[in-house]
Amino acid sequence: MTTLTADAFTTSADGTRIAYDLTGPVPGLAPAVVVVDGVLAHRLAVTRAVAAELDRRVTTLRYDRRGRGASGDTPPYSVDREVDDIAALLEVTGPAALVGISTGVFLALRAAADLGAAVTAVLCYEPTYDVASGEPPVDPRMIAGVEACLEAGDPGSAVEVFLDVMGMPCGLVPRMRASPSWADLEAIAPTIAYDGRVLAGVALGHRALMCRWEQITQSVLVVDGTASAAAVTAAADSLAAALPEALRVTLPGHGTDVPPAALAEAVTGLLRRAGVP
Repeated sequence: MTTLTADAFTTSADGTRIAYDLTGPVPGLAPAVVVVDGVLAHRLAVTRAVAAELDRRVTTLRYDRRGRGASGDTPPYSVDREVDDIAALLEVTGPAALVGISTGVFLALRAAADLGAAVTAVLCYEPTYDVASGEPPVDPRMIAGVEACLEAGDPGSAVEVFLDVMGMPCGLVPRMRASPSWADLEAIAPTIAYDGRVLAGVALGHRALMCRWEQITQSVLVVDGTASAAAVTAAADSLAAALPEALRVTLPGHGTDVPPAALAEAVTGLLRRAGVP
């Protein structure tokens, strides 16, 4: 039996409503995956297409991280609360693999360390931080700079700060501001700093993820493509080397704009490797 549920909700531990959709068999009748988006993304078109590719074989849950789309947001923010959101979603699916994309990779890995057997495996697609580099995990502007713009009531400048951190040429920003998607970016601008805090938690704080690699005992697939940026490839190499149960995979000819069929194949490969029926 196949189902598609749009704009369903669950409630996280702090009372925040988290919006999601399901594609595929009814939960409990097939393996399940939960997609964990990266910065400034929520329920991307590519993950909808991946869910359609997996359809009858896998139950795919896509959700709006807190502060994005139809999900709520309860201050103050902490990464622990985002892990609580994933835990609430896993109550919907049952034990599931996590598919982390970009900065979402490190939130998915944090959830794997915190939630244990509820997370069956993790696919890390194009991680953004080289854990072996010795460099700070996040540019301070991604947190303090963004939050200063928001406190001044200027979400557009917060987005611009982030784009500058990412190295976007200044000449392209006016074109982006004129695009129909700019209003959507401004609406979720506060969550840029959330991803900054997820990245900061990789190396900083008393529960730094880099000190907890051995707690991630699930099967992990670290994936990039031959068209991925060199920095992404270095980050993927270092992450796979750090994780005890990681397999490193490169998709020929693909990169950030990975075709849904290729990503769906990587997901099914992860599930096979994890021994998920």
